[in-house]
Amino acid sequence: MKKNRKITRFLVLLSLLMIGSMLYGNITKPYRVNHIWSESDKADSLTGFDVQMYELTLSINEQTHYINGNVLATVLAEENLSYIEYNLVGLTVNSVLVNNIPASYTHSNGIIHIDLNISAGSTFTTQVFYSGIPQLTSDIYHIGMIFTANSVFTISDPDAARYWWPCYDHPWDKAIINLTITIRSDWKVAANGLRTNIVDNGDGTSTTYWIGQYPMTTYLVCVTCGPYVEFDQSMEELPIINFVLPSQYNNALITLSRVPMMIDYFSQLFGPYPFEKYGHAVVNMSTYGAMEHQTMTTLGNYIINGTLAYETTIAHELAHQWYGDAVSFLTFKDVWLSEGFATYSEHLWKDKTEGWESACNYIRTEFHNYYINWENTEGPHTIYNPNFNSYFAPPSYEKAASVLHMLRLKIGDANFFSLLQNWYNTYCYENAITSEFQAMAEQISGQDLDQFFQQWIYSPGIPSVEYSVWFNNESNSPLKIVAKTMSNTSTPFYLEVPFRLTQAGISDSLFVQASPEGFNNYFNITLGAGSVFNPNYHNWTLLRSITEKRPVLVECLPTNNSVFLSWESFPNSPDLGYQIYRRNVNDNSEWIALNSEPVYSLSFIDNTAINGTLYQYAISAIDSEGWSSLQSNIMSAIPVPFSFAQNFLVVDETRDGNGSNISPDDAMVDNFYNTALAPIEYDSWDVASEGLPDLATLGGYKVVLWHADDFAENLLVEHQSILGSYILGGGKVLISGWKTAIVLTETFLQRFAGIPQIGYDNVPCLISAQSTIYPELLVDSNKLIPAWNGMLP
Repeated sequence: MKKNRKITRFLVLLSLLMIGSMLYGNITKPYRVNHIWSESDKADSLTGFDVQMYELTLSINEQTHYINGNVLATVLAEENLSYIEYNLVGLTVNSVLVNNIPASYTHSNGIIHIDLNISAGSTFTTQVFYSGIPQLTSDIYHIGMIFTANSVFTISDPDAARYWWPCYDHPWDKAIINLTITIRSDWKVAANGLRTNIVDNGDGTSTTYWIGQYPMTTYLVCVTCGPYVEFDQSMEELPIINFVLPSQYNNALITLSRVPMMIDYFSQLFGPYPFEKYGHAVVNMSTYGAMEHQTMTTLGNYIINGTLAYETTIAHELAHQWYGDAVSFLTFKDVWLSEGFATYSEHLWKDKTEGWESACNYIRTEFHNYYINWENTEGPHTIYNPNFNSYFAPPSYEKAASVLHMLRLKIGDANFFSLLQNWYNTYCYENAITSEFQAMAEQISGQDLDQFFQQWIYSPGIPSVEYSVWFNNESNSPLKIVAKTMSNTSTPFYLEVPFRLTQAGISDSLFVQASPEGFNNYFNITLGAGSVFNPNYHNWTLLRSITEKRPVLVECLPTNNSVFLSWESFPNSPDLGYQIYRRNVNDNSEWIALNSEPVYSLSFIDNTAINGTLYQYAISAIDSEGWSSLQSNIMSAIPVPFSFAQNFLVVDETRDGNGSNISPDDAMVDNFYNTALAPIEYDSWDVASEGLPDLATLGGYKVVLWHADDFAENLLVEHQSILGSYILGGGKVLISGWKTAIVLTETFLQRFAGIPQIGYDNVPCLISAQSTIYPELLVDSNKLIPAWNGMLP
């Protein structure tokens, strides 16, 4: 089934994978494995009987919506049976026969209970006659037999067959079905199996006979009726019958033109097409975009638009014929074995028709990103055992398809396509569960896949990866990549992530493992200049993010004939040392190391710098075994001469207020500082008219008073590095203003102010301040708001 959302939108891993649009040959012969169902699965599925065939005869009145019919079921008793039960909801049971003899029964709460006396090993028949107006399910799916202005059609997935015909409506009991459908004679009937006859009844109705050859689950049974025209296709001997409205005919010829090619391609990938025919019937439906009824897919009208825009939907439904229809899940716990496989087939078709790069982009946008965006809203979900309302949500579709793509990476192309074919050959026309798929994948690949299935199928979450690249030319394997996983849930993730390394125009493929503890990957590769790493190349692994970690240079402060550098601890390890590199940009020189021994602090002063020269700086981390990280980010600096020729500079950051209480204008602020500083002589720098002063300007003064008395804005927050460079070069700074201390960073305060405790007290309590040196400071009540009553905070 395709959800009703519109389709909008590395080079090979040489040593590990064989990827491309080629056909996948040399598949091993199919084999059988014993079913390894859990006890709860057995309790659900081993009922003591096996329905072999249903023969559904049904008359439909499209005007009144009234239906009248009967179902003849051929059943094998696997043990002595005293009763059998079928499902039927909202319709009336008129009578029941067992082996053509009237039988006692009850019909309550959607269950038809039929009394029996059948011995184990016997085959018997039941026939249920019923009638009524079918209702749609009252759950979120709102499906069953649907009547529209010009069609009647059925959608039964997951459990709505019981709303229009009596059956044992569970996916684990597959049976052949024959359909005999009577409806108005100017309409056609599309259904499962092969059509053997159409009989005009002479009363304005006709009866169409469809005969099945292969077993199917009840939710795959379909009846689709409307004023259709047909057009036929074929793939070798396989008939393809399409039912479209006359107005859709020309568009359908284009939209469905490559269906035979699809069947041929998927037959080569998965195994021979499993059924007697294929086809499509087009309807106007809203719950789903399309539905993979066995041998007769139902398509939404919007798909038939005269282009190939929805071809991935068509491919999705076709792939279900192998995975979901021929190989069916046992219960909806394992619905991903149907929807995930069909969704992944969209990627396979993209690869076939548009090439590998396009197919990889499809993985990224339509699987990985689509699922992550959904999970960001809905929260983490497991693929296995979704709740009823989430059977057809992205975990069963996009996330499951992403998991299959990762399994392909993990076990390799040859094993992966061998797995798909053996899975199909082994369980064709049967039911299977996830543990059987895991067991087969392990047998074919020779790998233990328990962790893989545990983290991706049975547990929630999408991991992120952080990695760092290290080199040691003295090592036998001089390249090391340390990769660590982080999870948004409690699920620990152990991953394989493909990297592409390009050096001197030559690319190589690396297979990087990542773990919660951090995994050390070693490679016999020597890094050269200009090496480029492309992680998660071709979007193989479902990740929230993958981030390279390098040392981070955070400060590069030029002063007088020196440059101060500081950096973050990397990777939060106090045992690492650091190498500092510098290059002269003016003469385009090479990088040189400034320290002969590793620096074990988080800062360094380059005292060999020359004023006026543009330098670039970078660092790398070094561990005790001689491994060096890749270089950090690059920062630049030009040392500036400090003359200190002038004594005192006052930097006035205050913007002009309106002169009202607690909003002084610039002249009022200037008058305050003139009075406070008198009789000291000083130069003034007005930020409002001159902009922020540069380092060369500050370096001309021995002392700088920086005041920011603006109530709403403080520009010093963006100018701390300049002020820090000035202080490092020997300058003295006084800072004054309205809450100015709060905007200074903790790093700035620790480095230059001795780790002070900043307190903010806004309670008005200051009446005056007195000094033996400075004039008395009195509160001017004319400049305050009345509530402060002559006091200052």
